[in-house]
Amino acid sequence: MYDIVRLDEKLLLNALARVGISVKLVNSEQAIAPDQLGEVGLVRAAARSRVIPLAFTYELSGGVAINSAQSLAVTHDKYLTYLALKRAGVATPRSLLAFGIEGVKTAAERLDFPLVVKPTDGSWGRFVSLVKSLEDLETLAAQRQAMESDMHLYLLQEYVDKPGRDIRVTVVGSRAVAAIYRINSSDWRTNTARGGRAEPVKIDPELEEIAVRAHQAVGALYSGIDVVESERGYMVLEINGVPEFKNVQRATGVDVAGEIAEAVKIFIKR
Repeated sequence: MYDIVRLDEKLLLNALARVGISVKLVNSEQAIAPDQLGEVGLVRAAARSRVIPLAFTYELSGGVAINSAQSLAVTHDKYLTYLALKRAGVATPRSLLAFGIEGVKTAAERLDFPLVVKPTDGSWGRFVSLVKSLEDLETLAAQRQAMESDMHLYLLQEYVDKPGRDIRVTVVGSRAVAAIYRINSSDWRTNTARGGRAEPVKIDPELEEIAVRAHQAVGALYSGIDVVESERGYMVLEINGVPEFKNVQRATGVDVAGEIAEAVKIFIKR
């Protein structure tokens, strides 16, 4: 299930064919739910607003969604992801959710500056702000109040000083199969979509453990786990339930698409 066939989807299609899985491409822009979606859906829509209803449609009609609808609902909401990580005891920056400007001020007092303000839904670092003072926070909140209503939720997160990079770990099944550093010297946000470069990471046992625990906390079959190195050790920042992995595959040489295809094949056989 797609709307844009990116390199990630092309790699997946080739990998699925190699493991003998017959694939029917369904363009979400032409689909009408809940009809004619099939029994098993590998949901790869780039438009985040389509992912969750598509996944739930598969499951409520007796089919299977990959990733599961529940895991996608959690990973598409950064606050729900935070709650899942806290429940599982996975180290993650302290976060507070505020619903208005007064709540934002109170949350900031508890977290202290500098802090990071995020929308609860979003990708590629969009609308993620580093705030260093109460004045800047009030200005940001006033701007957000003038925007669409989904921007009126404020996820405030303690700022973790990182060494100019973070780590994207791709987890498939119960294994961390590949990881990259995302390094950006011109922006504190290290997303490769914002110009960050990718370098391979040798996965140590501690990194694998926290990435897999985070993955299991949201119940995904495969995911992209964003990890930061801090003075307190590894901490999980976010989890992506429809991860882009082309940069991971290119930088590490690991056949990530093949790993996902094998996991899908095993999952379907169950």
